Amino acid sequence: MQPSLKTKLDITQLILVHTNPLSIAFRQDEKKFDVAGADNIRYEITKKRIDKALINGTDERVTQVGKFAIIYSHADEIVEYRKYIDYLISKNYLTNSIEDLELEDLNGASGLRALRVEVNFSNTKELDEIG
Repeated sequence: MQPSLKTKLDITQLILVHTNPLSIAFRQDEKKFDVAGADNIRYEITKKRIDKALINGTDERVTQVGKFAIIYSHADEIVEYRKYIDYLISKNYLTNSIEDLELEDLNGASGLRALRVEVNFSNTKELDEIG
């Protein structure tokens, strides 16, 4: 699809794993959804900062074109996502290159880790079928 676009459009995919429930309310006065509570506010802070997160000890951002980055804070949170990744690899949508990364501490969030997986763009036949 890239060649048919007037402007080059590169995107990255970022997933934040958050296993605690959130309290979400619609603020009628501002016509938007909002979260409440200390844990939820920490989630919001983390969510706004992770797209610029760097891999620990480098100047490399966790988000990269052509790759999925799944951010998590506890090892047990990533178990379910690892199953999804393995399934997508078996279907040839993702490559076998899985990176397990430690992220630099962010203001309000420390100890974050990420799995980064490359999208298999050579599998265009199947991608065309689902797109």
